[in-house]
Amino acid sequence: MKLPTELAEFLDIALRGRIDTVAELADVTGSSVDTVEQEVARLEELGFLSLTDGIITYRRPDATVADATHRMLTSMTQDLDEKIAKTQNLLDTLPQLIQAWQHGDSDIQGLPIDVTRGPCAPQDMYGLQASRARPRTSYTCMPDTTPLYTILRDENAPESYWEKNAQPNHDIRLIVSTTDAASELGRNQIAIEIKAGSQVRMHPNPPSFFWILDHKSVGIPFSWGQAWPTGMMAIHSPTLADTMTWIYNRIWEESIPVTGHKDHKWENPWDPILHLMNSGTTMEAASVALGLTPRTGRRRVAEAMQHFGASNHFSLGAAWNAARSLTHNGDN
Repeated sequence: MKLPTELAEFLDIALRGRIDTVAELADVTGSSVDTVEQEVARLEELGFLSLTDGIITYRRPDATVADATHRMLTSMTQDLDEKIAKTQNLLDTLPQLIQAWQHGDSDIQGLPIDVTRGPCAPQDMYGLQASRARPRTSYTCMPDTTPLYTILRDENAPESYWEKNAQPNHDIRLIVSTTDAASELGRNQIAIEIKAGSQVRMHPNPPSFFWILDHKSVGIPFSWGQAWPTGMMAIHSPTLADTMTWIYNRIWEESIPVTGHKDHKWENPWDPILHLMNSGTTMEAASVALGLTPRTGRRRVAEAMQHFGASNHFSLGAAWNAARSLTHNGDN
Protein backbone atom coordinates (compact mmCIF):
# COMPACT_ATOMS: atom_id res chain seq x y z
CA MET A 1 0.00 0.00 0.00
CA LYS A 2 1.82 3.11 -1.26
CA LEU A 3 0.25 6.49 -0.52
CA PRO A 4 0.38 9.21 -3.17
CA THR A 5 3.06 11.75 -2.28
CA GLU A 6 0.64 14.61 -1.60
CA LEU A 7 -1.57 12.43 0.60
CA ALA A 8 1.45 11.11 2.50
CA GLU A 9 2.65 14.67 3.13
CA PHE A 10 -0.83 15.67 4.28
CA LEU A 11 -0.93 12.73 6.73
CA ASP A 12 2.58 13.58 7.95
CA ILE A 13 1.45 17.10 8.90
CA ALA A 14 -1.70 15.80 10.55
CA LEU A 15 0.12 13.16 12.59
CA ARG A 16 2.88 15.48 13.77
CA GLY A 17 0.37 18.02 15.03
CA ARG A 18 -2.32 15.52 16.06
CA ILE A 19 -4.72 18.05 14.54
CA ASP A 20 -8.21 16.95 15.47
CA THR A 21 -10.52 19.13 13.33
CA VAL A 22 -10.92 19.69 9.61
CA ALA A 23 -10.94 23.45 10.06
CA GLU A 24 -7.62 23.44 11.91
CA LEU A 25 -6.10 21.11 9.31
CA ALA A 26 -7.21 23.47 6.56
CA ASP A 27 -5.61 26.37 8.41
CA VAL A 28 -2.30 24.54 8.97
CA THR A 29 -2.01 23.12 5.45
CA GLY A 30 -3.30 26.22 3.68
CA SER A 31 -5.88 24.14 1.82
CA SER A 32 -9.59 24.73 1.49
CA VAL A 33 -11.99 22.99 3.86
CA ASP A 34 -13.45 21.03 0.94
CA THR A 35 -10.01 19.78 -0.07
CA VAL A 36 -9.16 18.77 3.50
CA GLU A 37 -12.47 16.95 3.86
CA GLN A 38 -11.67 14.96 0.71
CA GLU A 39 -8.19 14.08 1.96
CA VAL A 40 -9.52 13.08 5.38
CA ALA A 41 -12.14 10.88 3.71
CA ARG A 42 -9.44 9.14 1.67
CA LEU A 43 -7.31 8.52 4.75
CA GLU A 44 -10.34 7.27 6.67
CA GLU A 45 -11.09 4.81 3.89
CA LEU A 46 -7.51 3.57 4.07
CA GLY A 47 -7.79 3.16 7.85
CA PHE A 48 -5.30 5.79 9.01
CA LEU A 49 -7.86 7.84 10.89
CA SER A 50 -11.54 8.21 11.67
CA LEU A 51 -13.80 11.27 11.70
CA THR A 52 -16.64 11.22 14.22
CA ASP A 53 -18.78 14.24 15.08
CA GLY A 54 -16.17 16.52 13.54
CA ILE A 55 -13.32 15.10 15.64
CA ILE A 56 -10.40 13.35 13.94
CA THR A 57 -8.95 10.32 15.72
CA TYR A 58 -5.67 8.90 14.45
CA ARG A 59 -4.61 5.29 14.31
CA ARG A 60 -1.03 4.12 14.63
CA PRO A 61 0.37 3.82 11.08
CA ASP A 62 2.01 0.47 11.77
CA ALA A 63 -1.33 -1.02 12.81
CA THR A 64 -2.99 0.27 9.65
CA VAL A 65 -0.22 -1.03 7.41
CA ALA A 66 -0.25 -4.35 9.29
CA ASP A 67 -3.98 -4.77 8.71
CA ALA A 68 -3.64 -3.92 5.02
CA THR A 69 -0.74 -6.35 4.68
CA HIS A 70 -2.74 -9.03 6.46
CA ARG A 71 -5.66 -8.55 4.07
CA MET A 72 -3.39 -8.83 1.05
CA LEU A 73 -1.59 -11.89 2.42
CA THR A 74 -4.91 -13.49 3.32
CA SER A 75 -6.15 -12.94 -0.22
CA MET A 76 -2.97 -14.49 -1.64
CA THR A 77 -3.24 -17.42 0.77
CA GLN A 78 -6.87 -18.02 -0.17
CA ASP A 79 -5.94 -18.11 -3.85
CA LEU A 80 -3.13 -20.54 -3.14
CA ASP A 81 -5.34 -22.65 -0.88
CA GLU A 82 -7.89 -22.95 -3.68
CA LYS A 83 -5.18 -24.21 -6.02
CA ILE A 84 -3.93 -26.63 -3.37
CA ALA A 85 -7.48 -27.92 -2.88
CA LYS A 86 -7.80 -28.55 -6.61
CA THR A 87 -4.46 -30.35 -6.56
CA GLN A 88 -5.56 -32.52 -3.68
CA ASN A 89 -8.80 -33.36 -5.47
CA LEU A 90 -6.70 -34.63 -8.36
CA LEU A 91 -4.57 -36.66 -5.96
CA ASP A 92 -7.71 -38.36 -4.71
CA THR A 93 -8.28 -39.79 -8.20
CA LEU A 94 -4.65 -40.78 -8.79
CA PRO A 95 -4.62 -44.36 -7.40
CA GLN A 96 -7.64 -45.38 -9.47
CA LEU A 97 -6.23 -43.77 -12.61
CA ILE A 98 -2.87 -45.46 -12.19
CA GLN A 99 -4.50 -48.85 -11.78
CA ALA A 100 -6.56 -48.17 -14.89
CA TRP A 101 -3.35 -47.31 -16.76
CA GLN A 102 -1.72 -50.53 -15.59
CA HIS A 103 -4.59 -52.65 -16.84
CA GLY A 104 -5.30 -50.67 -19.98
CA ASP A 105 -2.50 -51.82 -22.27
CA SER A 106 0.03 -54.50 -21.47
CA ASP A 107 2.24 -53.36 -24.35
CA ILE A 108 2.88 -49.99 -22.70
CA GLN A 109 5.51 -49.87 -19.99
CA GLY A 110 3.73 -49.54 -16.67
CA LEU A 111 4.65 -47.51 -13.62
CA PRO A 112 6.42 -49.46 -10.87
CA ILE A 113 3.80 -49.61 -8.12
CA ASP A 114 3.16 -51.58 -4.94
CA VAL A 115 -0.07 -51.95 -3.02
CA THR A 116 -0.70 -52.91 0.60
CA ARG A 117 -3.97 -53.21 2.50
CA GLY A 118 -4.92 -53.68 6.11
CA PRO A 119 -4.73 -51.86 9.45
CA CYS A 120 -0.93 -51.66 9.18
CA ALA A 121 -0.83 -50.75 5.49
CA PRO A 122 1.41 -47.64 5.87
CA GLN A 123 3.91 -49.42 8.11
CA ASP A 124 3.95 -52.51 5.89
CA MET A 125 4.44 -50.43 2.76
CA TYR A 126 7.23 -48.34 4.25
CA GLY A 127 8.98 -51.49 5.45
CA LEU A 128 8.67 -53.00 1.97
CA GLN A 129 10.21 -49.95 0.32
CA ALA A 130 13.02 -49.73 2.88
CA SER A 131 13.82 -53.43 2.52
CA ARG A 132 14.59 -52.87 -1.16
CA ALA A 133 16.60 -49.69 -0.76
CA ARG A 134 16.90 -47.72 2.43
CA PRO A 135 16.20 -44.08 1.64
CA ARG A 136 18.58 -41.27 2.45
CA THR A 137 15.79 -38.69 2.17
CA SER A 138 12.42 -39.39 3.74
CA TYR A 139 9.63 -36.80 4.03
CA THR A 140 6.51 -38.11 5.77
CA CYS A 141 3.24 -36.42 6.66
CA MET A 142 1.47 -38.46 9.34
CA PRO A 143 -1.71 -36.84 10.70
CA ASP A 144 -2.40 -39.78 13.03
CA THR A 145 0.68 -41.20 14.75
CA THR A 146 -1.22 -43.30 17.30
CA PRO A 147 -1.35 -46.62 15.36
CA LEU A 148 2.39 -46.68 14.64
CA TYR A 149 3.50 -45.25 17.97
CA THR A 150 1.30 -47.70 19.87
CA ILE A 151 2.99 -50.60 18.07
CA LEU A 152 6.45 -49.18 18.78
CA ARG A 153 5.57 -48.64 22.44
CA ASP A 154 4.21 -52.17 22.83
CA GLU A 155 7.34 -53.56 21.15
CA ASN A 156 9.41 -51.49 23.57
CA ALA A 157 11.43 -50.24 20.59
CA PRO A 158 14.01 -47.75 21.87
CA GLU A 159 15.36 -46.69 18.48
CA SER A 160 14.01 -44.28 15.90
CA TYR A 161 11.66 -46.01 13.48
CA TRP A 162 12.66 -43.74 10.61
CA GLU A 163 16.41 -43.87 11.29
CA LYS A 164 16.29 -47.67 11.48
CA ASN A 165 14.86 -47.70 7.96
CA ALA A 166 17.20 -45.09 6.47
CA GLN A 167 20.76 -44.74 5.25
CA PRO A 168 23.43 -42.93 7.26
CA ASN A 169 23.65 -39.14 6.89
CA HIS A 170 19.94 -39.09 6.26
CA ASP A 171 17.48 -36.23 5.85
CA ILE A 172 14.36 -37.35 7.71
CA ARG A 173 11.42 -35.00 8.09
CA LEU A 174 8.16 -35.76 9.82
CA ILE A 175 4.99 -33.68 10.04
CA VAL A 176 2.57 -34.65 12.81
CA SER A 177 -0.57 -33.06 14.18
CA THR A 178 -0.34 -30.64 17.08
CA THR A 179 -2.71 -32.92 18.99
CA ASP A 180 -0.39 -35.90 18.64
CA ALA A 181 2.68 -33.81 19.43
CA ALA A 182 1.05 -32.81 22.72
CA SER A 183 0.00 -36.34 23.74
CA GLU A 184 2.15 -38.41 26.08
CA LEU A 185 2.51 -41.18 23.50
CA GLY A 186 3.48 -38.70 20.80
CA ARG A 187 5.92 -36.74 22.96
CA ASN A 188 7.79 -39.87 24.01
CA GLN A 189 8.27 -41.24 20.49
CA ILE A 190 8.96 -37.85 18.92
CA ALA A 191 11.70 -37.28 21.50
CA ILE A 192 13.35 -40.50 20.27
CA GLU A 193 13.07 -39.33 16.66
CA ILE A 194 14.54 -35.92 17.41
CA LYS A 195 17.41 -37.45 19.38
CA ALA A 196 18.18 -39.60 16.33
CA GLY A 197 18.43 -36.50 14.15
CA SER A 198 14.99 -36.43 12.57
CA GLN A 199 13.36 -33.06 11.95
CA VAL A 200 9.84 -33.04 13.37
CA ARG A 201 7.23 -30.35 12.94
CA MET A 202 3.61 -30.12 14.01
CA HIS A 203 0.66 -28.77 12.04
CA PRO A 204 -2.88 -28.04 13.26
CA ASN A 205 -4.44 -30.00 10.40
CA PRO A 206 -2.12 -32.09 8.19
CA PRO A 207 -4.03 -32.79 4.95
CA SER A 208 -3.29 -36.49 4.49
CA PHE A 209 -0.91 -39.32 5.15
CA PHE A 210 1.79 -39.49 2.47
CA TRP A 211 5.54 -39.68 2.00
CA ILE A 212 8.29 -38.97 -0.53
CA LEU A 213 11.45 -41.10 -0.59
CA ASP A 214 14.69 -39.90 -2.19
CA HIS A 215 12.68 -37.52 -4.40
CA LYS A 216 11.91 -40.50 -6.63
CA SER A 217 8.95 -42.35 -5.16
CA VAL A 218 5.82 -41.49 -3.21
CA GLY A 219 3.47 -43.31 -0.90
CA ILE A 220 -0.16 -42.20 -0.94
CA PRO A 221 -3.41 -43.61 0.46
CA PHE A 222 -6.12 -45.01 -1.77
CA SER A 223 -8.25 -42.13 -0.56
CA TRP A 224 -6.46 -38.80 -0.18
CA GLY A 225 -7.11 -37.21 3.19
CA GLN A 226 -6.89 -40.35 5.33
CA ALA A 227 -4.90 -39.82 8.51
CA TRP A 228 -3.87 -43.49 8.81
CA PRO A 229 -5.00 -45.33 5.68
CA THR A 230 -5.97 -48.97 5.38
CA GLY A 231 -4.82 -49.02 1.76
CA MET A 232 -1.51 -47.67 0.46
CA MET A 233 0.05 -47.32 -2.96
CA ALA A 234 3.76 -46.70 -3.55
CA ILE A 235 4.62 -45.24 -6.94
CA HIS A 236 8.09 -44.84 -8.41
CA SER A 237 7.76 -41.60 -10.34
CA PRO A 238 10.27 -38.73 -10.01
CA THR A 239 7.76 -36.45 -11.75
CA LEU A 240 5.05 -37.15 -9.19
CA ALA A 241 7.65 -36.99 -6.40
CA ASP A 242 8.53 -33.44 -7.45
CA THR A 243 4.90 -32.38 -7.20
CA MET A 244 4.39 -34.08 -3.85
CA THR A 245 7.60 -32.51 -2.53
CA TRP A 246 6.25 -29.08 -3.44
CA ILE A 247 3.07 -29.83 -1.48
CA TYR A 248 5.10 -31.21 1.41
CA ASN A 249 7.34 -28.16 1.55
CA ARG A 250 4.35 -25.87 1.73
CA ILE A 251 2.90 -27.83 4.66
CA TRP A 252 6.36 -27.88 6.24
CA GLU A 253 6.59 -24.09 6.06
CA GLU A 254 3.18 -23.78 7.71
CA SER A 255 4.25 -26.13 10.51
CA ILE A 256 6.16 -25.35 13.65
CA PRO A 257 9.23 -27.23 14.94
CA VAL A 258 8.53 -29.42 17.92
CA THR A 259 10.27 -28.04 21.01
CA GLY A 260 13.66 -29.61 21.49
CA HIS A 261 14.63 -29.85 17.84
CA LYS A 262 18.27 -28.98 17.24
CA ASP A 263 17.30 -26.38 14.62
CA HIS A 264 14.58 -24.85 16.77
CA LYS A 265 15.37 -21.13 16.63
CA TRP A 266 13.00 -18.20 17.10
CA GLU A 267 13.66 -14.50 17.05
CA ASN A 268 11.18 -13.81 19.86
CA PRO A 269 9.81 -16.01 22.68
CA TRP A 270 6.23 -15.46 21.50
CA ASP A 271 6.86 -16.54 17.89
CA PRO A 272 6.07 -20.27 18.36
CA ILE A 273 2.71 -19.74 20.04
CA LEU A 274 1.69 -16.98 17.61
CA HIS A 275 2.64 -19.25 14.71
CA LEU A 276 0.23 -21.92 15.96
CA MET A 277 -2.51 -19.42 16.81
CA ASN A 278 -2.14 -17.90 13.35
CA SER A 279 -2.85 -21.37 11.92
CA GLY A 280 -6.13 -21.61 13.81
CA THR A 281 -5.01 -23.24 17.06
CA THR A 282 -6.43 -21.77 20.25
CA MET A 283 -4.04 -20.17 22.71
CA GLU A 284 -4.67 -22.94 25.23
CA ALA A 285 -4.09 -25.74 22.71
CA ALA A 286 -0.99 -24.01 21.36
CA SER A 287 0.41 -23.73 24.88
CA VAL A 288 -0.10 -27.45 25.49
CA ALA A 289 1.42 -28.37 22.11
CA LEU A 290 4.52 -26.33 22.96
CA GLY A 291 4.84 -27.84 26.41
CA LEU A 292 3.92 -24.56 28.11
CA THR A 293 1.59 -24.01 31.02
CA PRO A 294 -1.54 -22.03 30.13
CA ARG A 295 -0.24 -19.20 32.30
CA THR A 296 3.07 -19.05 30.41
CA GLY A 297 1.23 -19.13 27.10
CA ARG A 298 -0.99 -16.23 28.14
CA ARG A 299 2.02 -14.27 29.36
CA ARG A 300 3.86 -14.65 26.06
CA VAL A 301 0.83 -13.54 24.09
CA ALA A 302 0.43 -10.56 26.42
CA GLU A 303 4.09 -9.65 25.90
CA ALA A 304 3.59 -9.82 22.13
CA MET A 305 0.50 -7.61 22.33
CA GLN A 306 2.45 -5.05 24.32
CA HIS A 307 5.37 -5.23 21.89
CA PHE A 308 3.18 -4.65 18.83
CA GLY A 309 0.74 -2.27 20.52
CA ALA A 310 -2.14 -4.61 19.65
CA SER A 311 -5.47 -4.40 21.43
CA ASN A 312 -6.76 -7.87 20.46
CA HIS A 313 -5.62 -11.18 19.00
CA PHE A 314 -6.73 -10.25 15.48
CA SER A 315 -4.65 -7.08 15.33
CA LEU A 316 -1.78 -8.96 17.00
CA GLY A 317 -1.87 -11.60 14.27
CA ALA A 318 -1.87 -8.92 11.57
CA ALA A 319 1.05 -7.04 13.12
CA TRP A 320 3.05 -10.22 13.72
CA ASN A 321 2.50 -11.42 10.14
CA ALA A 322 3.55 -8.04 8.78
CA ALA A 323 6.71 -8.03 10.90
CA ARG A 324 7.63 -11.54 9.76
CA SER A 325 7.01 -10.60 6.12
CA LEU A 326 9.35 -7.63 6.43
CA THR A 327 12.00 -9.80 8.11
CA HIS A 328 11.78 -12.52 5.46
CA ASN A 329 11.86 -10.00 2.62
CA GLY A 330 14.90 -8.40 4.18
CA ASP A 331 16.68 -11.75 4.26
CA ASN A 332 16.08 -12.38 0.56
